[in-house]
Amino acid sequence: MVSLRRRLPPANSLVVFEAAARHLNFTRAAKELGVTQAAVSRQMQLLEEHLGTAMFQRSPRHLKLTPAGQRLYKAVTMGLEHIAGTAVELRRIGPAADLTVSSSVTFASYWLMSRVAKFRAAHPEIELKLVASAPVSDLASAGVDLAVRYGSGRWPGVRTARLMDNEIFAVCAPGYRAATSLSRPADLLDEVLLHLVEYDRNWVTWDAWLKSFGVTGPARRRGVTFDNYLVLIQAALDGQGVALGGGRLAEDFIARGTLIRPMAATLGSDRGFYLLWPSDSEQSQPARLFRDWIIAEAKAEKPAE
Repeated sequence: MVSLRRRLPPANSLVVFEAAARHLNFTRAAKELGVTQAAVSRQMQLLEEHLGTAMFQRSPRHLKLTPAGQRLYKAVTMGLEHIAGTAVELRRIGPAADLTVSSSVTFASYWLMSRVAKFRAAHPEIELKLVASAPVSDLASAGVDLAVRYGSGRWPGVRTARLMDNEIFAVCAPGYRAATSLSRPADLLDEVLLHLVEYDRNWVTWDAWLKSFGVTGPARRRGVTFDNYLVLIQAALDGQGVALGGGRLAEDFIARGTLIRPMAATLGSDRGFYLLWPSDSEQSQPARLFRDWIIAEAKAEKPAE
């Protein structure tokens, strides 16, 4: 049987061809690959000589793939994507005991960081890397083993485990001027309400929260709006107003007494926090250990009353 090396075109020319065919522009392909435009042209010349047919229709203004070029591009893309995906998977399940976990900055700051030391103490051999949110659709290629997301639990291409439910209620600093006089949602219309801009469809606004308790009148005091939940909560901690808190994200503040619940009114949510991982690849041993640990940690605790 003739070896692959004799049957295949030069490997480097295939990588260059993939970039050139994708961009249909040698200059842009060269910039992506970090080589000169002349080097790209030379590799394409070598590839066409090896195959005995043209890959591109060249004109002064643009490139176009020939039928042969389209056929090769489809094959090269499939082959290289498969190799790249396998390489990512092997790095994930390889002997190196490393683990990459993605979550929002808010979840990491207000829930995960105060608990992750337990996991590190139990598994000091695992090199843990925490990263800001990566697109759910791209976890594998981003090198993310596990991700925590808030939502309905329906995301394509991933497996999920529900970590915890969420409840939304009013919180404020114990020193907030009206902290002891608030007893029902309607009382909040006279208070400074701290708002988060509506960029996340999962977020419950003050209007929606108040309406759920039959309160529809406009607030009688000007509120403050933030584009970052961490800053919003800091404003609440500083006594600047009343915020909506997610039960699991606020529980540590409540346990420490730095935030209080001025009233019992609570809005349940059909959404929750989920653990996600790619559905088309095997989990590494570190990922399985972290998965089991965080699920147990989430179930062991209940939102503070």
